[in-house]
Amino acid sequence: MKHTFLRKINRLQLFTASPKINRSILKINNLTNDINKFTINRVNQTKNYSNTLKPTTNNVENIKFKNIGDRNLLVPYFPYGESDFASIRRSKQFYVDKTNLIPLLEESGKQLFFVRPPRWGKSLLLSMLSSYYDVNKKDEFDELFSGLWIGDENNWTPGKNQYYVLKLDFSIQVDGTADDINQRLHTKINTTIEGFLECYGMGGEVSINQNDSFDTYQKLIQLLVKRKGKLMVLIDEYDRFANKLMFENPEKYQLIVEGKRGDPTSSPIRSFFERLKESSATGLQDFRSIITGITPIALADASGYNVSSNISSDKIFGGLVGFTENDLRMALNNIDIIGNDQDITISTMKKYYKGYHFPGSKHALFNTTLSMFFLNKLVKDEPFRNAVLQKQEIPLSILTDTNTMISENVFATLASSVVSNDIIQQLLSKDYVEVTESIYPSLKLREIIDPPSNEEDIQKIRDNALSFMYYHGMITFTESSSKQMNPKQLLIPNEIAKVQYLEQLRRLISLRESDISTFINEPTQDNLKKLLWSILSKQETVFDNDMSEGGLQSCIESALRSYSLYRSKDFTLRAEKEYTNYHINGKEYTELRADLVISTDNDIFIIELKHLRPMYLSQYSTIRIWKPYMFKEKFKELLQADESQLLNMLVFQKWANKYVKVESILNEASSKVKQYAKKEQELLGNNDKTIHKFVVIQVGWPLIVRKVN
Repeated sequence: MKHTFLRKINRLQLFTASPKINRSILKINNLTNDINKFTINRVNQTKNYSNTLKPTTNNVENIKFKNIGDRNLLVPYFPYGESDFASIRRSKQFYVDKTNLIPLLEESGKQLFFVRPPRWGKSLLLSMLSSYYDVNKKDEFDELFSGLWIGDENNWTPGKNQYYVLKLDFSIQVDGTADDINQRLHTKINTTIEGFLECYGMGGEVSINQNDSFDTYQKLIQLLVKRKGKLMVLIDEYDRFANKLMFENPEKYQLIVEGKRGDPTSSPIRSFFERLKESSATGLQDFRSIITGITPIALADASGYNVSSNISSDKIFGGLVGFTENDLRMALNNIDIIGNDQDITISTMKKYYKGYHFPGSKHALFNTTLSMFFLNKLVKDEPFRNAVLQKQEIPLSILTDTNTMISENVFATLASSVVSNDIIQQLLSKDYVEVTESIYPSLKLREIIDPPSNEEDIQKIRDNALSFMYYHGMITFTESSSKQMNPKQLLIPNEIAKVQYLEQLRRLISLRESDISTFINEPTQDNLKKLLWSILSKQETVFDNDMSEGGLQSCIESALRSYSLYRSKDFTLRAEKEYTNYHINGKEYTELRADLVISTDNDIFIIELKHLRPMYLSQYSTIRIWKPYMFKEKFKELLQADESQLLNMLVFQKWANKYVKVESILNEASSKVKQYAKKEQELLGNNDKTIHKFVVIQVGWPLIVRKVN
């Protein structure tokens, strides 16, 4: 049976021994030793940190923080995690002025596209632009912009307070079917349009089409044409839900983003971009849009918005987001950290946070979220402030903001690339890698996870992987001897990024050979549970109400895949293995798909996975809002339960709209895995391999593993 691109990205590739892989095995073993040494050093630093803190004898304890004007003292001076421009300005909080770039944005085109890594201040940028262009905020202009570059009337542009502003974001849940996700997107856009109409006193003037928000949008355009209005559409992180889908459920990603071949209307994302593109020719007095995101991948896959100007690599916008050293010195001046103390503080921030270069950035930039995290800690945490100013060694765990961690999915995707080992080796041995051509301004998902495998394409595969890493903030451009950005060399930007990188790498290659071989030689449910727990126990923080079965599979798959590629020729691995179920008119149709299939010379292991989210367990049904700390708390509760208690728990099945016992889900999965085994036996024919069938149910956090007879 022919496998489409979609099937290929849904299953693990089979790896065979080659001279390149044999060399990689030696390299990765050496690398593991280096990483272990690195980690031990960091652990020792953490132990020493609290022991070395002593009461300060200099003027640190007498720091008097300035009261900046009539700043509201009920809010922190540094707006960590805050992206509401108006709120920041009204509260007199710290803000780095980027308004001098507004005229350049206006001159660069009517429809703009801009990408930067996560947590770089894109949301705050759009919020500032919304406040500047919003016709409703004309009377608030002085309050919000006084003292900023654009606050001087000599710098005003024709667009000042002239637009109706529609602010969209695509942060929706991605569980359920493609139709469920499609409907959530329509609901999100419709709800935003309803709020827009109320905000501008147009409530009730547009009928909301609950099933087609694009029709609602078209009616909104028609209303604004009648009013001779100007419209600006701001889309914050357009690829937020697409990024989750592309790694955890490529099948849904293809339906939602790419659509069916030959039918552009089948993709809601593509359809929306088509409507956006057409907005400029509808008779509006003026139409502008600015779209921000993390990567250009979803836009390229949707391929329906080719009229936007991608300003991500325009040199004049190299510093559109991010902080310079001068910005941070201004922040430190404002809290009376000056002179030598300021130099010491800046030196620490440079080591751990500085190093990002984007095309056109004149100086190395600091990540905004990490900078606010550090500055807030400097103000609130006296032992931390003392440690910084006394030049003590501070453990990286104290300096790391978990909200800026690199996504597990991103790293797992990198680990699966045939070029990742060489890239990692170069980064750790030479500190930089070289790109053959350039970072690609447009990139498609299939070019990352299903590239052509011919040797002549290896350079393109490598440049694709480097582009993928660059967009996610894993690497950045180096600085040449003349202090200019070097467009051909990339490196890990700073100490924090390197630690995140190494820790992810360590997790992916840290499976013990004994755990694998014990399970293969003795395939009991206890040995499988031990193997899976060795993978999952390191990843508790990523399991929450958003983690799907696809996410659980990805965690296990990526670790086993890395192991099979670099360390073992004893087994091959496939995910989402399909079995032809029936024929109609000579065509094969598939309804059976096994989650994981491990094959050795003598055995086949079929594993069916189920992940039950905490919010669907009946005992937690009264919790309406889940705070991050709750997951760890509830996981501890669930770990206290024995297997019989877990099996008797009730879990809500959305598709059936009812509660069922976990045991019922286990029995259903057991029936499925028997079907897979039957089909596998048919494929084996006279081959005398032994088939072992397993079901794994993750109840929030703990595992139930059952070997099926």
